[in-house]
Amino acid sequence: MPLSHLLLCLSIVAALLPVRAPWPWLSLLIMAVTAGQIHGQLTVAALVPVAAMAALAWMAIAARHRPRREAVLMALMLVVGLALALHLLPGFLNPTYLVAASDARPPTLRHLNFDKGVAGMLMLVVLASQQRRRAEGLSLAPAPGLPSAALWATVAATLALPWLLAVVGGLGRPTLRWPDNAGLFLASNLFLTCVAEEAAFRGVIQGLLARRLGTDLRTVNGWLPVLLAAVLFGMAHAAGGPLYVGLAMLAGLGYGLAYALSARIEVAIGLHFALNALVFLTLDLRIG
Repeated sequence: MPLSHLLLCLSIVAALLPVRAPWPWLSLLIMAVTAGQIHGQLTVAALVPVAAMAALAWMAIAARHRPRREAVLMALMLVVGLALALHLLPGFLNPTYLVAASDARPPTLRHLNFDKGVAGMLMLVVLASQQRRRAEGLSLAPAPGLPSAALWATVAATLALPWLLAVVGGLGRPTLRWPDNAGLFLASNLFLTCVAEEAAFRGVIQGLLARRLGTDLRTVNGWLPVLLAAVLFGMAHAAGGPLYVGLAMLAGLGYGLAYALSARIEVAIGLHFALNALVFLTLDLRIG
């Protein structure tokens, strides 16, 4: 993995450290951007959206006592982050590598997406700040209790059901595999894909909806943010076909429920990555 991307991954880890000071993640982010420019993976144009996202994150954290302003800033981050994730903004020359999703087909080209990764990292910074405030009792929104049987049941069902339905639906054949560049794929999937997608769909979209509709899963309003974020997540996978969209919605429902039960974005990220890794390593896929 290029130095710029490695430093970006370290900045993601630093964002989750239980410290208020921004210097660990901010220093690593600056080094990542600098390394990217030195090695030709980022141009000067990339500095504009990265700086904009960083400024929005900083203002959102500073607006912790003003929930409405914080919500607006998070929504703006989501818009810029979506543009980065869809590679609509110039300045990012993402490196490529080959990895096989199926043993029966030739390897396909994959990208190490710095733009999507940095968007997820900066959204994660805001979410981690909110989690620390809840832990310190400084937030108006109460955090759910410790992980319960419902959370563990959600984790088990999220790992099992999409995998089984993918086999039954013909999207994959059970196998055990470790193709070339598997380690790079898994690291990229965790830090540059799962972090960004969970920060956006669960942390921002589901989180903002929950502020308006409620978080009590004993009510319909408490379930709506989880369901709506899962539907949007499924629609984002439309390129894989109708069955793939349905499986993505089911998986998204599991990620969202795990997030709602734990109030920890790390739980949703970890569950997302665990399912992706399980599918990649134990299914000979017919898609992707």
